[in-house]
Amino acid sequence: MDSCDARRLRDAVRHLMVAHAVFEESRRPCGTELTTMQAYALLELLQHETPMTVSDLAAKLAIDRTNVSRLCARMEAAGELDRAPHPEDGRARALRLTARGKKLAQRVDDASARHFERVARHLGHHADEVTRAVERLLDAMDTTEDDPCTPNR
Repeated sequence: MDSCDARRLRDAVRHLMVAHAVFEESRRPCGTELTTMQAYALLELLQHETPMTVSDLAAKLAIDRTNVSRLCARMEAAGELDRAPHPEDGRARALRLTARGKKLAQRVDDASARHFERVARHLGHHADEVTRAVERLLDAMDTTEDDPCTPNR
């Protein structure tokens, strides 16, 4: 791949993120008052079978542990999250969604699924191909050597 192709790939990924409003703080996901980071945290916690720690969640979201800790404190204050002693590591806290948090996470999950059903319908028979291509892209990004332009995931 030459530098022109690499730039096209970079720009495509950048445009994908912009199209998904990743950077637009005023746009709230799935018709909620949540931040994008909070919505993603809710989805990770909803999909995770065992209790997660702040470090686990930070790694899943590729966000600094300190920011995730602050997010968890806000979610706990809102009654969406419970932080209890971790059953396997006494130094860590286990993160669990409360009933309110599960209900909110399910709302986000359902709304997000409906959104991507519309996107998939628009893609038609190409939806599976696009999904596989994005999965290959993520795999390639995960295995790329660290460099100053690639965020740690």
